Amino acid sequence: MKFLLPAARLWALRLALLTAATCTLPATSSAQASDAPTVQNSSMTGELLYEILLGELNVRQGESVAGFSLLLDAARKSNDVQLYDRAVEIALQARSGDGALMAARAWSQAWPQDRKANNQVLQILLALNQVAASLEPLKKELALAPDIERDNVINLMPRHYARVTDKKRATHVVEMALEPYLNKTNNAASAWTTVGRMRISINDMTGALDAAKKGQSADTKAQGPVLLALELIGKKMPEAEALVTLALRRQEGTELAMGYVRVLIELERYTEASEQLQAITRKDPKLADAWLVLGSLQFEQGQDNQAEASLARYVALAAQDTTDNSTRGLTQAQTRRAALLARQGKMDQARQLITQLPVHSAEEQRNRLLVEVQLLRDHRQWQAAFDLLATNSGNDVDLMYEQAMLAEKLDRVDEMEKLLRAVFSQNPSYYNAYNALGFSLADRNVRLPEAKQLIIKALALAPDDPFITDSLGWVEFRLGNLGSALSYLQKAYKDRADAEIAAHLGEVLWKMKRQEEAIQIWREGLKTSPNNETLQETLQRLKPTL
Repeated sequence: MKFLLPAARLWALRLALLTAATCTLPATSSAQASDAPTVQNSSMTGELLYEILLGELNVRQGESVAGFSLLLDAARKSNDVQLYDRAVEIALQARSGDGALMAARAWSQAWPQDRKANNQVLQILLALNQVAASLEPLKKELALAPDIERDNVINLMPRHYARVTDKKRATHVVEMALEPYLNKTNNAASAWTTVGRMRISINDMTGALDAAKKGQSADTKAQGPVLLALELIGKKMPEAEALVTLALRRQEGTELAMGYVRVLIELERYTEASEQLQAITRKDPKLADAWLVLGSLQFEQGQDNQAEASLARYVALAAQDTTDNSTRGLTQAQTRRAALLARQGKMDQARQLITQLPVHSAEEQRNRLLVEVQLLRDHRQWQAAFDLLATNSGNDVDLMYEQAMLAEKLDRVDEMEKLLRAVFSQNPSYYNAYNALGFSLADRNVRLPEAKQLIIKALALAPDDPFITDSLGWVEFRLGNLGSALSYLQKAYKDRADAEIAAHLGEVLWKMKRQEEAIQIWREGLKTSPNNETLQETLQRLKPTL
């Protein structure tokens, strides 16, 4: 096995070897000396080695500024690449962006053809948010890259500029750097794709679409412009679909078509996605992933017979593969098939199918248990799910928490409280347990001061969780503090437009005689989740005219 020494240890080792050699050389006579071969002396003088060692000792003792200065000085004197690199490293570790930039620039000036030196300058400038100054090193990076690597350099540009704050300036800089390559046969498609992605970052969708068109015109076989067009479709730019459909007609494989399917699903255009998947499976009947996605879509659309056929086809194909992806896919497919059986009232067969899922670790065993519990929950078989967890939860706080939630469904509130207290006793930072117990008390309108303290504890552990903020709003409502309740619930709903939060917010507004606002919120909640139990119970109890 080959080991590489860090620069600091390498120089220390050189000094140690030099010292050892000096101490152990035997004395020689003048005659012997005249017969000895000529030795080529290193340019690394004792004085320079001392400066390097002193610099490293300073760094080790926490004197980074002094160590950096000594090592950068040694780098300049010796013109040694490793020393320049080490100086940059020390400055970065000390979080001195200006120092790192100074060392990187000195390195790049000493070694103008060194790509690593130039790349360090570029990356440090971007980290310092000096976008305008990054133009020249960006141009140089393109110029220094071998022809075979230049497309990769171009493709990485949006990632390099992703964290800068001035996106417009960044887009301008990238376009200026790429200008010579926009009409260059070998790089035009990649260059236009990168220009398009930078334009997306400033919300210039029209400009991005223009870039995608020009990229596709430059190279009709290039994937980059088509992937850019797919991204634009996902951002509600329907004009980009013509580029994708044109590319699909020209493509022999199925990779692009699968990408198009993913975009269609994200846009909830399920019928079109199913049509694409059917075309893909006709073109390549052995493409397992297409059968899995098709079966999942058919399942969601209630096409049970078609879903079973597609998922069974996936299982047959995936069984021939032993990769992690196929194992995950098999779990998903068999879970869907189990749900199909459960829909038909065949719960025993459904559970048996889940227990047959392959497991190779304790984590996979746990996941299989959770799949079975979720199947039972989905079909409101609370007792069976509770019993399953009671047998298998052990000291697993996540499973204990799930068991507590099922105890509440069974109206076994004392057992629920016992389990939740056991959870946060075992794990004091388990904020969901504090929140669940606090909310349960508030919802039952009992022990309200204690409920409030539990929820405040949860919120202290997870201050940005909208569901815990919702719980705090609900307990304030139960306490009669309508103003505070409204404030918390409005914040929760703004952060997460969830149907249950809508139910609570609407009820507070209704109590405050702001019925029109309450109805509007409830309508929004129904649109998001029409079957939400909390929202439906609220509407049946208050009987608003929707």
